[in-house]
Amino acid sequence: MKNCKLILLLALAIAMILMLTSCNFHFTITGTLPTTPEETTVLVVSSGGSWIYGYIYINEVNTGIYLLPWQTKRIYNISCYQNVKVRLVDENYFSSHTEETYTKPGLNYINFNYWW
Repeated sequence: MKNCKLILLLALAIAMILMLTSCNFHFTITGTLPTTPEETTVLVVSSGGSWIYGYIYINEVNTGIYLLPWQTKRIYNISCYQNVKVRLVDENYFSSHTEETYTKPGLNYINFNYWW
């Protein structure tokens, strides 16, 4: 009987450890929690040609930053750990192809070497 309880407690402890270390484990705490700042990164967008220029759009939102031919621009405060779609739109509203990247801490590079 004693060994049975010990085995049951050991199995329960192993199950709890596996559950707590699982990537899909979530728990909810009620009440007010202190907020932690969201981790952000820098996106570096480069033009690789004389015909590649325009306003930089990130996830279909105009950043207001204009990229000139052969130029490189840095865009700050991009959230980490997300998929980002970047495209250029010139002053005649012609849109380039879309480049995608998954942002990580540090510098994240997007190179536009062709328009379409």
